[in-house]
Amino acid sequence: MKEKILGLFLVFLFFLPSMAQDITGVVLKNGKPKKGINVWLKKADRAMDTDKEGKFYFFDVAEDDTLLITAGTRADAEFPVENMKNITVDLNKKDFVVSDGTKEQRLPYVMLPLPKPSDGVTHEMIMRSGLRSISDILKSYMTGVVVSTDGGTTKVLVHGISSINSSTEPLVVLDGMALQGVDIENLVPVEEIALIKVVKDGSGYGVRGANGVIEITTRK
Repeated sequence: MKEKILGLFLVFLFFLPSMAQDITGVVLKNGKPKKGINVWLKKADRAMDTDKEGKFYFFDVAEDDTLLITAGTRADAEFPVENMKNITVDLNKKDFVVSDGTKEQRLPYVMLPLPKPSDGVTHEMIMRSGLRSISDILKSYMTGVVVSTDGGTTKVLVHGISSINSSTEPLVVLDGMALQGVDIENLVPVEEIALIKVVKDGSGYGVRGANGVIEITTRK
């Protein structure tokens, strides 16, 4: 009977998920707290910006997750959570230092290649960028795209035409469904986007694609 109970206990341990923990941290830049730095918990796919004191926090974090801190347009400070709970990350010019009060590590940045606009903007690029609106993503990553606000509605021009009206708006394709005359900001939360692309030659969509096409694929 004891052997059976022991066997069931071992099976339970085998299928037990990684222990979850709450973590807090502070991001410094050359020793000073840095506000507005994007911190992304990769496996849980949760992100936040540091507050005015450079602080961030996450609840129920698995030990096998990874923290990614945006250090620049092409540089990330990336490291495993493991059993750290109170984390200090100091972003320096050539590397960064991670400490939790018991150990300190000096690590190199993960350098990212220059993104190609033709390949689109991936979910990972969105999450690490800290951008939280589709218009900001288009402005930051897509050349030749003009974004403006007209009466509270976001207008997008793919070909850079200066006159903004309904006849020059691009076609929006969301998960294969063609939409026209929509406010792009209210289509879907950016956290749910798997890929966003701008197709300047929208001939594949017929006359509807004459002003270009914005293709959005969600993670669903």
